[in-house]
Amino acid sequence: MEKQEEMFEKFIERTNTKEQLSVLTDQIEEAMRWIYKGGEVPLNERIAGKTSEDFRQILDGLEKESKFPTGLEAQAAFLKRLKKYLADLPVIKLTTAFAPSEEFLADLGQRLRGEIGQKVILEIIVKEEIVGGAVIEYGGEYRDFSLARKLDEVIESGSLVNIQPGVKNGQAS
Repeated sequence: MEKQEEMFEKFIERTNTKEQLSVLTDQIEEAMRWIYKGGEVPLNERIAGKTSEDFRQILDGLEKESKFPTGLEAQAAFLKRLKKYLADLPVIKLTTAFAPSEEFLADLGQRLRGEIGQKVILEIIVKEEIVGGAVIEYGGEYRDFSLARKLDEVIESGSLVNIQPGVKNGQAS
């Protein structure tokens, strides 16, 4: 049987944010409600229309490959372990000035996975006042790469005092 963690990875392939993780967790709970309903019909068929089609298809694939348990108690235990696995994923808080695209989040998630060595979940916070860049919090560390911080540093250093209107890079325009 395929390692359980590899099977769990199939469920989180497209999950990058805390909100997506919450939706996935809700789908697992819905599937758990259907384990004991519907008789001998495969679980993926019992949850059709009750969960996302992606979730149902992953379950269907595991069932067809005989990688999803057949016993009711074993199915419930599998889904409970999946929920625990998801709850234990590291969360990185990312504050940006605007909502990032799904493509950006997927790319960032892959890069962070390479750095950390496991799948990470991004908690996205949008604060326009950071102007640009990002603030990242992970593992008790806080890194401010925002444009607002850089502007504050320029203002505090007094560099703005030397700026002359109509002068670009020290030369008149």
